[in-house]
Amino acid sequence: MSAAMTSYLVENARVFDGTGAPATPAEVLVAGNRIAVVADRVPRDRCAGAVVIDGRGAVLMPGLVDGHTHLGFGSTVEHVSSRTEPDAEKTLLTAHCGRVMLDHGFTSCYSGGNRMPAADVAVREAFAAGWLPGPRLRAASWEGSAGMVSPGHYDFPGVGGRTPDPDSVVGFVDAMADLGVDIVKLSLTGESAVVEGTSRVMQFFEEEVAAAAEAARRRGIWLTAHAHSAEAVKLAVKHGVRAIYHVSFADEEAIDMLADARDRVFVAPTPGIIWAHLNDRERPPTEGMETRETFESVCRVAPELHKRGVRLVIGGDYGFALNPIGRNARDLRLFVEWFGLSPAEALRCATQYGGEIMDMGDELGLVREGYLADLLLVNGDPTVDITVLEDRANLAMVMKDGRIHTLEPSRRRVFGAEHGAA
Repeated sequence: MSAAMTSYLVENARVFDGTGAPATPAEVLVAGNRIAVVADRVPRDRCAGAVVIDGRGAVLMPGLVDGHTHLGFGSTVEHVSSRTEPDAEKTLLTAHCGRVMLDHGFTSCYSGGNRMPAADVAVREAFAAGWLPGPRLRAASWEGSAGMVSPGHYDFPGVGGRTPDPDSVVGFVDAMADLGVDIVKLSLTGESAVVEGTSRVMQFFEEEVAAAAEAARRRGIWLTAHAHSAEAVKLAVKHGVRAIYHVSFADEEAIDMLADARDRVFVAPTPGIIWAHLNDRERPPTEGMETRETFESVCRVAPELHKRGVRLVIGGDYGFALNPIGRNARDLRLFVEWFGLSPAEALRCATQYGGEIMDMGDELGLVREGYLADLLLVNGDPTVDITVLEDRANLAMVMKDGRIHTLEPSRRRVFGAEHGAA
């Protein structure tokens, strides 16, 4: 049997299926890259030739999905990027970041933007083909900002001092679509952590956002909005932006609009980067960075969105040196500690809702027959203690697309006659 067609029987495990329901004992048979059977006991006549993975009471769950990570920023728990490397090295760092994500149980990633979007596209294809280890990836553009300046020049001047230029925005969307991205990202507001006092300064006119939305629909790609202010959130919802990041200062009207659009929008409140700034000893946040104010506001907004059924996804702007890839599971803990979700609810945001933001909700993000075999075997119970996922050592197995990425060797054996027939 070829490696692509290897089958696996996971036994002696408790299954968290991704829906938020409690973990329950079950066996899971993987055939090829799909989950073939989920049952109290898999019929033994289905298991001939399977590799048996002994769960030893661990929790089997869907692979994690990150809704906002920057592979192109290049920093991981293994390597810190200067972000001044030559382009060839930056492409290698993008691939490196993907491997580190997979090592830490993130089998899918919805990119938060790459200043070299062609690198996002290239590693997406390599990860999908399986010759480079990394997550399923939705590739993104660089973050279009006021006046559509080139990548890396973010002074966030706002719209005052220029006239609307929808043609340049359409040109940006078309150029990114020509590169093959899945997502075009617009920085509708500034970012006070980068340029103080800009998080609520609008960077686009409404006619520009409307033009971008129409161009994205025409090209068959999605829009993401970096949007801290209430005004920016409302504009994003009005014009059909699919994923909205931060939503830090959303007011009641913006929350109402998000709730009304709950079936078509995803929100990543990005607690990870806020935590990183709050705990940055080398560069403590200044008043102009608005870090404390952002924290207090998002801790009001996110729980209300969750209460009203808006699909929150994890993803906290990982990839910066102060917030490296490999720490992504911190968002799960912050969803519990800051936003008041239960561990199982937080896990649903990273699994079922993750599959949905990847636009693969009918085959990704759940432990269910017919679904893609992106699976984790976790020592400890993350539905009780969400922090177990922050330690890679607790991942007894990482499987993506039916292929073992990592597995504790002592858990593996070939299905044999001692199992008997059904």
